[in-house]
Amino acid sequence: MIVTLDHLRRAPGFGARPGYCAQGGREWFAYYGLDWSAFVRHGIEADAIEATGDALGLHLVAFARAEAVRGQ
Repeated sequence: MIVTLDHLRRAPGFGARPGYCAQGGREWFAYYGLDWSAFVRHGIEADAIEATGDALGLHLVAFARAEAVRGQ
């Protein structure tokens, strides 16, 4: 399954507005050695995010999978 920038922007966050901020996303990708530019253009396999074991990444993947089940 591919997780996209759209998922990142719409995932229920932990603040008043949904989604994660792009700057935080860039930093998160850099921290885990993932290619932000490729993600923005093409998305990323959910497995790559899950492999980090990071709670925010796991939350994002869970949201993307739930969207896929609902056909979104």
